[in-house]
Amino acid sequence: MRFHIMWRRDLPGSEFTPFYETDDIYEAKDFAMRLAFEEVNVVYVEDTKLGERVRDFDAEKYKK
Repeated sequence: MRFHIMWRRDLPGSEFTPFYETDDIYEAKDFAMRLAFEEVNVVYVEDTKLGERVRDFDAEKYKK
């Protein structure tokens, strides 16, 4: 899977763990937004193909 949704609780000592994996950037965005809705969650999406965090879900480089 290309996109990994990583999350952790905003508590001391907690670490990021994989929550969900997908090949669809829009599905990754949807899951990340739903998970981030709770203010105790810290969330980011990682692109394993490019080895970086996703900053712009509409960028062309993620649609290939």
